[in-house]
Amino acid sequence: MSSTAVAHRLAELRWPSRGRIAAVAAWSVPPVVLATGIQALTAARVTEIGPLGLVSALPPRLYAALAALTVGFVVAVFRRGGAPRALLAAHVVVLVVLLFGAAPIIEPLPRLLPGWLHVGFADYIARTGETLPQLDARFSWPGFFALVAMATRAAGMPDAMPLLGWAPVAFNLLYVAAVFRLARATSSDVRTAWLAVWLFVPANWVGQDYFGPQALNYLFYLVLLTVLLVWFRPRAFDHAHRHAHRPLRDRLSRMIRLPAPPLLSASSGNPYGVTSLLGLMVVVVVVFAASTASHQLTPVAIAMSVALLVLVRQCRVRALPVLLGVMVVGHLSYFTVPYWSGHLDEIFGSLGNVLGVLNSGAVERVQGDATHQIVVLFRVELAAAVWGLAALGAWRRMRAGDNDPALVALAGAPFLLLSMQSYGGEILLRVYSFALPFMAVLVAAHLAPVRRPRRALVMLMAVVLSAALTGAFFIARYGNESFEQVRRGDLAAVDWLYAHAPAGTSFVAATSNVPWRSRHVERYRYSTVSDDDRPVAVSAVEDELRANPSAFLILSRGQYVFGESFLGKPPGWGSALEQQVIGSGRFRQVYANADARVYVLTKKGEIRGGNR
Repeated sequence: MSSTAVAHRLAELRWPSRGRIAAVAAWSVPPVVLATGIQALTAARVTEIGPLGLVSALPPRLYAALAALTVGFVVAVFRRGGAPRALLAAHVVVLVVLLFGAAPIIEPLPRLLPGWLHVGFADYIARTGETLPQLDARFSWPGFFALVAMATRAAGMPDAMPLLGWAPVAFNLLYVAAVFRLARATSSDVRTAWLAVWLFVPANWVGQDYFGPQALNYLFYLVLLTVLLVWFRPRAFDHAHRHAHRPLRDRLSRMIRLPAPPLLSASSGNPYGVTSLLGLMVVVVVVFAASTASHQLTPVAIAMSVALLVLVRQCRVRALPVLLGVMVVGHLSYFTVPYWSGHLDEIFGSLGNVLGVLNSGAVERVQGDATHQIVVLFRVELAAAVWGLAALGAWRRMRAGDNDPALVALAGAPFLLLSMQSYGGEILLRVYSFALPFMAVLVAAHLAPVRRPRRALVMLMAVVLSAALTGAFFIARYGNESFEQVRRGDLAAVDWLYAHAPAGTSFVAATSNVPWRSRHVERYRYSTVSDDDRPVAVSAVEDELRANPSAFLILSRGQYVFGESFLGKPPGWGSALEQQVIGSGRFRQVYANADARVYVLTKKGEIRGGNR
């Protein structure tokens, strides 16, 4: 073939347009970043986790992949004509997987010991069909544990342990769907909603999304408020399609003053608008009932938020806060007596003492070694930065004439919790978490809507803000990973105890950072010698074991790191304690591995030494 013919043939070929090339490039970003990020996390070593937590073990290519994902998302959001929803959603899904899936990919065992305990609670209900409020106060709110017990048995699973590692990823994927709908209901620009979701993901570093009641109840919180914002905002009620043969429905609609949303109004040709809204109100009540039966704090936060919505006239169901309050009080009065009968001071002692609650939630939490104090202060400063940006965003929206009283009310309602109690010193974290979905919308107001001449500047601001939050996420969320991870050696020692200790035996540990109580929670007794910064004397350990016949003492690396980093015990305290235990001659080692040892007290006349 001559060169002329080749040139003609090439000229006849249809080369892809710039639009197609751009589309292929845009769609390739999420899968490429996901593959690169997972490969980077898989290559990370758990042994490289340092005093600042997981951040020291993360390879640089993970940050490069996240930077590429951020740029791709921002470009897609601000693209002229808009980007497909599926493309934007793919970016968000990849971000959730890489941020919240970092720990389960790197670490061999699920992190955070409270999740292990929740597996044990659900296992007890699955085996016995009963609760045990005398053992733990959380059994007074058994909804989550009963649901898990039912689901695991229906699926043929022996327990819920396989769900622990990836629970945060699953919960956050559900959260972002609800947050997007919330953002659409409180913002006039779809780009604001997408940016709010994108900022919400790295800003949600609090760590209350692990396997537990609070994670599920946070979803209840989002779903319930979404329903109220979308379908029960103040609108003129359309009476055109009231039917005489349905007087009960009409009386109910008049009693709760139901509005008709655009998609269900009479003008849209749908004659069942009121019926649909009554069904939605049933959903609200059922979701709140489930929340009331499964968590202590979330129902109160929901009731306060709904009350403020009614106060600012952004919810037409004016009697709803009263109903929710009655449900909360009713549950407390009849189903949680074993808890509150002995903890009245704990429940009401801080009522109205805002300064005391702030002190316990901020000042008193700055404890432990220097690195842990840096992480705690970093979290406080990060929360303050988000709140400050949200306040400026609210001011910007107000100046632009886009002031939404519902959004401001819901962003501020969680702060009312400060007047109640410290919630174990975690109340500031919970306030931040409950306010975050609405704060994220207000922060996004700095970036959208935007005029064309400022597009490049706003895109740069979006990239910088997203990158800053993503980088901060790994320190704020995983900064305590040195002791929040679960070590294989610690678990192996606990497994040995369960395999060899008869029912009724007591397990004693130096601190509470032990992966026990994930099964057979009622068969054994558990105690710790010291969960504060005071030194541990071998005499105290011996007294604890003598007070518990047939007791086993477990000492492990996880306890030692927890004591130094979180409790502020002196460096090397664990090794020193163990040397005292060995040197006292009153303990015999019965199990050992690289990270943990198990001891029992020697009996009178028994020769010390050797393993059982």
